[in-house]
Amino acid sequence: MVTLLLQSREIKRQQFEAGYNQFSAFARYRLFNSPIFNVSLIDGNAMLPRIRRVGDQLNQITHAVNLTGTVSKEQVGAVKELVGQLSKVLKEHLLQDAEFEASLAQSLNPSNKK
Repeated sequence: MVTLLLQSREIKRQQFEAGYNQFSAFARYRLFNSPIFNVSLIDGNAMLPRIRRVGDQLNQITHAVNLTGTVSKEQVGAVKELVGQLSKVLKEHLLQDAEFEASLAQSLNPSNKK
């Protein structure tokens, strides 16, 4: 899911740059002239169990460190390995679509004036 939050100042800046005095006119302009995006959603059901396993293992290491007050080289190595696993899971499941990002950037900063 993609959530876009534009602060009030940014919206007013875009409204001014587009040459609209009234927000309602600017909103209609944006509604009818902005591109429609096809967004691929992430399958959280496939990703969450893998993330949960990594989190459980990290919690076990953290618990052991808190009990002993020391961190061993093996624990540091295990944490590095788990972070690598987490990074791999995220890279496999998070879609990075350059065309989508370019269209999104263009729609947020249109060069078309009224």
